[in-house]
Amino acid sequence: MAYNTFTAQAETKLDNKCRIVIPAIYREGLGEEFKIVLGIEKCLYIMENKMFDSISRQISKLPLNLFTKLARRFNAFSFSAKTDKQGRVVLLPQLRKALGLEIGETIVLAGMGPYIEVWNDSEFNNVVELSAEERDILMSYMKFDYDESDEEDSGEEDSDEV
Repeated sequence: MAYNTFTAQAETKLDNKCRIVIPAIYREGLGEEFKIVLGIEKCLYIMENKMFDSISRQISKLPLNLFTKLARRFNAFSFSAKTDKQGRVVLLPQLRKALGLEIGETIVLAGMGPYIEVWNDSEFNNVVELSAEERDILMSYMKFDYDESDEEDSGEEDSDEV
């Protein structure tokens, strides 16, 4: 099953009616109705319904002790949502409390591929910082070399003939 890919980062504020704006770059991929879920770290996940359903099925296959913990966190703190005409969505009290969000606070939305994370600004800045060891590990996986053998393996042949 293919999911939309969410990338980029955006900032918004928690308004006096406890709403945040979901940027247009994310709204189209989420569809009319989507899920907001308490994340594993101190963040929320916003995801398509089909992604939520897939994760719920995977959680249900876990051993009972893991199932109970994950299902409790994932399912008990998940809510269906849709944006209003201005692209805003209400963050329910349970979710705001879990993140310690206050009215007027800056909120960061971060595309994570198949879902979007929602963070308070200070927490997000803490989690994106990398230690020297983490930077080294990440850099070891990032290869910027162009290898002509990659092109040959694709099955396409370049022809100089006219």
